[in-house]
Amino acid sequence: MLKEFEDYLKTQDFTENTIKSYTKDVELFMRWYVDTTGQEFLPENLTEFDLVEYKSYLLRKNHKPSTVNRSIISLRKFVHFLLDRGLLNKDISTRLKQVKDTTRNLSPVVLDKKDIYKFRRTVHQFGKTRDVAFVELLLNTGMRISEAINLKLEDVEISERKGKVKIWGKGRSYREVPLNSDARKYLSEYLKKRPYSETNYLFVTSTGKKLTRNSAYKIIQKYAKLAGLCLHPHMLRHFFAQTLIDKGLNIYDVQQLLGHQRIETTLRYKKPNTKLQEEMVENLLE
Repeated sequence: MLKEFEDYLKTQDFTENTIKSYTKDVELFMRWYVDTTGQEFLPENLTEFDLVEYKSYLLRKNHKPSTVNRSIISLRKFVHFLLDRGLLNKDISTRLKQVKDTTRNLSPVVLDKKDIYKFRRTVHQFGKTRDVAFVELLLNTGMRISEAINLKLEDVEISERKGKVKIWGKGRSYREVPLNSDARKYLSEYLKKRPYSETNYLFVTSTGKKLTRNSAYKIIQKYAKLAGLCLHPHMLRHFFAQTLIDKGLNIYDVQQLLGHQRIETTLRYKKPNTKLQEEMVENLLE
């Protein structure tokens, strides 16, 4: 049934990572159901009480609100799948409400320039050409790690004075992000040494296989540890966004570069500038 659910999701233009997450969430729910009820998992026996109780179970286990909410979305999709297949005769997910996430409006943790310098220096000192290019691309474009590993050779355009990368989203939507001189330099060096591969993915292993999300994550963790930093890949994205805002780039341009669907997500980086406010008010009528 999980395979059928996965195939169902593939018809709805979800990303590969989203499909994996939704499928895993449903698998965990099915395990919980069997362990809790002692019965075989049969879709026709599911009730809305089962879904609500599973939500309570996740909260009792102190899962983050974002994790609980993703599980809720996954279960709703699963219910719609069962309805579509005629395995349920009514929507039992209507009472399954998301929980309030009080952390969503907090400003993201952003590394300072000193830490970024320390991290980059470590990568350049100990990293191979691919790792240097990978880190520089994340840092200088703000793309998500999942977007970087899914880039293909034809998505990157590099010339001597300019360049851009095409980042694909859901369906056939995409955004274009310019490549600065650092990104162009290190990508060009990597492309000259890129191992032979039967795939056209940009980042590959030494044997020519596509770089996986897990391997990409380990690259970041490896050099962060060497640099003595506590750092996860998304912090590079946070640094990119915060730096652009601090330099005065319009918030809507930052939203477009980051690929945020909601401006509220981008606004989390926009911190009040008390000093600038005082100067503007003081000189209001001048």
